[in-house]
Amino acid sequence: MKNIVITGGTSGVGFSIAKEIAKEGHNIIIVGRHEYKAHIAQKKLGNNVKVAIGDLSDEAEREGVIDEIKRSFSHIDVLIHSAGVLPRNASENIYVNLLPHYYLTTRLRGLLANSRVLIITGHPQAVNLVPICEIQSSAFSRAAWVITHKTLLMILLNQMLRDCNTTVNSFYPGQVNSNLMRYTKKIDNSEVPVGAYLALNATLEKMSGIFFDENGKIVQLDN
Repeated sequence: MKNIVITGGTSGVGFSIAKEIAKEGHNIIIVGRHEYKAHIAQKKLGNNVKVAIGDLSDEAEREGVIDEIKRSFSHIDVLIHSAGVLPRNASENIYVNLLPHYYLTTRLRGLLANSRVLIITGHPQAVNLVPICEIQSSAFSRAAWVITHKTLLMILLNQMLRDCNTTVNSFYPGQVNSNLMRYTKKIDNSEVPVGAYLALNATLEKMSGIFFDENGKIVQLDN
């Protein structure tokens, strides 16, 4: 059985991925900010699921989450970054939607040898069509910023973790029911099969630095 950590695993996309992986009996830690919500999710997911409570944008709480993960797992086979919010401003976008992925991955580096790191991001077309820029003055520009910068983060972590034999990839989960935005609350679909596929499929063991779409197909990134 594999040891898997899923941030944002208490609801939405992260919970859907956890549900799919839990069916196969793997050991899972879901990370969430709200204790009650996390324990409700844990009960739904089954006995192999533990919770770690903390706001990953807060350094002290993030360290508490890291300590909890280390108490439970001596090795992590898969780390899935699903946590995120609809940002109200540039600061929230940077410190909630991006930097926690970097800090958590690097702080858990000692547990990630021969492992997989997966970063959930936006639509593949947006990644290739939207220019990289630092403007975050509107909801659209903040969405564009985080999509492009998560892709850049994937490339950076892929380079940083290469000597650990750790693969780092990003993927678009598709249209999934979540509380992230008003329209996503109305989406009927709650399945994210690509998440479990990328986390567990043996044929992907050596593939790294790649963007996958919701069907698990490789997306060619423009230079």
